[in-house]
Amino acid sequence: MPRFRCRVCGRGFSRQTFRADYRQKKPSINATCCDLLVACVGLRQAARVLKVARRTIERRFAWLALHATRFQANRLAGVSLAGPFQLDELESFEANRYQPVTVPILIERRTLFLIATAVGPLRRKGRMTPLQRRRRLQHEARHGRRPSHSRAAVRTILARLRPLVRPPRPLILESDEKPLYGRLGNDLFGPRFRWRRHSAAARRDRTNPLFPINHTNARLRHFLARLRRRSWCVSKKRDCLQRHLSIAALWSNFCRGITNRTHMTPAQSLGIAPRGLRIEEVLAWRADWGALSPGLLA
Repeated sequence: MPRFRCRVCGRGFSRQTFRADYRQKKPSINATCCDLLVACVGLRQAARVLKVARRTIERRFAWLALHATRFQANRLAGVSLAGPFQLDELESFEANRYQPVTVPILIERRTLFLIATAVGPLRRKGRMTPLQRRRRLQHEARHGRRPSHSRAAVRTILARLRPLVRPPRPLILESDEKPLYGRLGNDLFGPRFRWRRHSAAARRDRTNPLFPINHTNARLRHFLARLRRRSWCVSKKRDCLQRHLSIAALWSNFCRGITNRTHMTPAQSLGIAPRGLRIEEVLAWRADWGALSPGLLA
């Protein structure tokens, strides 16, 4: 790494001093690490592929998630969206099957732009064998009864629409028939809230009105090893699942095309990015550059 010294003030600096990856060791692995994390590769396997320690990937994973959150917030600042929007929840688990989590997903229907995600705990439900019921009781006796935070998680992502859909513009939300969505929408947005309900039992093909959100959920399960239904890769903590979702949202919104034919990204369709961005460009952005970031408006 070339180093320099200012002849006026005498301070030393290098090419990395003014970059987003300042003070990182091996910054060259950042882009490849991000590509692996959205290619259904776990942290340990990513460390093997990149020939680095697992702890290095864990630190880089946390940095990528924070960078992704800041980048998307920067791009959405001051933006006004018309909608309609679609909301759905998918389920996964942390540590074991007796600790399920809900993952509400909010998108803009026309562009498939992933606006917000959240993760909240759930209590295991559904059919269980007598052995599974006994194991759940043993787990609850050891750790306490697991709370259900579905309401809080859905409220969190719906609240993200407040600065994006300003009065008096109506807010149109499409979802399945879960009553919680209507109640929270009315609480947050009042009379300008419009709720379009569709049956969750309808066939999930292109004619289904909820096809965009169903397609988004399927893609997330395909991209992220943590969300695979049958996988060795399981989130030990739901905070790590939230970090992984932030990275996936960044890549899906700004780097990956909606279709392979046009390669136009959701951010392009929404008008908040001039073109599809390479992951190296996104990771080179710094939070202190502000909304008009160099190199991203060309």
